[in-house]
Amino acid sequence: MINKNYTILFEKYLRGETTAEETEKLINAIGSENKFEGLLENELMNANPTLDEETKRRIFGEICKETAGKKTYFLSGNWRKVLQWAAIFLLPVLSALTVYYFNQNPQKYYQPTKITAQNGEKAEVVLPDGSNVWINSGSTLTYDKYFNGKERSVYLQGEAYFEVSKNKKRPFIVHTKQMEVQALGTSFNVRSYDADSIATAILLEGKVKVSASGQETVLSVNQRATFDKKKQTLLADRVEAFNFIEWKNGNIYFSNQTYDEIAQTLSRIYNVEIQFASEQLRPMRFSGTLGSNGIKNALDILSMTSPMYYEMKNTTIILHHKAEKVK
Repeated sequence: MINKNYTILFEKYLRGETTAEETEKLINAIGSENKFEGLLENELMNANPTLDEETKRRIFGEICKETAGKKTYFLSGNWRKVLQWAAIFLLPVLSALTVYYFNQNPQKYYQPTKITAQNGEKAEVVLPDGSNVWINSGSTLTYDKYFNGKERSVYLQGEAYFEVSKNKKRPFIVHTKQMEVQALGTSFNVRSYDADSIATAILLEGKVKVSASGQETVLSVNQRATFDKKKQTLLADRVEAFNFIEWKNGNIYFSNQTYDEIAQTLSRIYNVEIQFASEQLRPMRFSGTLGSNGIKNALDILSMTSPMYYEMKNTTIILHHKAEKVK
């Protein structure tokens, strides 16, 4: 059993915080191999198994560099023998020092993983904590490969649906340009496309806290938080949440959205260009679900419920107002 005071000194040394007297005391304390082995094994108890070997070796190099940079008395006399012995012993217990150093310098070892669903595509990913994410067309999700740290942070541009693994000690946070959505274990949808005038978060299960522009709101099931980018306001209202994740199944749900917004969505999903021959169509609104039978089927439904008709030229679609149709 290693004296707790030695463990504290050892940790202080790794942080470079020991005084000259404490350093000398530590040298004397770990002069025997048994004591030094005990200190390292004590650190190993807190090892994080998720770091890969490449990261461990990189951090170990940093530790060695910092150790080599200590005051000269620390590398003289008996201490050199201790370091020679330690070098042999460090390899099997490298995880201990790796984790300790990583916890002090997590930002240096952040390894971003980026998942992008191009226009016309969707993607699914299981995060390191077991959370599941469905990524909609024209969206990008970025996260730490190892999810180390006190928070599970992901960064979203576009739209994604999250089913978050529960962990009360490590909140799950979705960061977008306009807002943050924080959860402990829940299911929710976040939409934040650059081209949209609003960003939204919709809750299906559990609770989430949404923050934007200095404002906060806590959502319950079937509530939506909407951040207006122009007005800089964050408001909550009630919705039928499942309608808003129809995109996972290939369907497209619109809730009182303008044709301009609908055109942007269809362009992303089907990877086509949509042009307006008539500006009168842009502010018109539509509510309903368009099926998963392709762009032509979606446009047929829209043309039957509005004064709009369309023409297709390869991957370009032109929307006309029926009143302007040339007979």
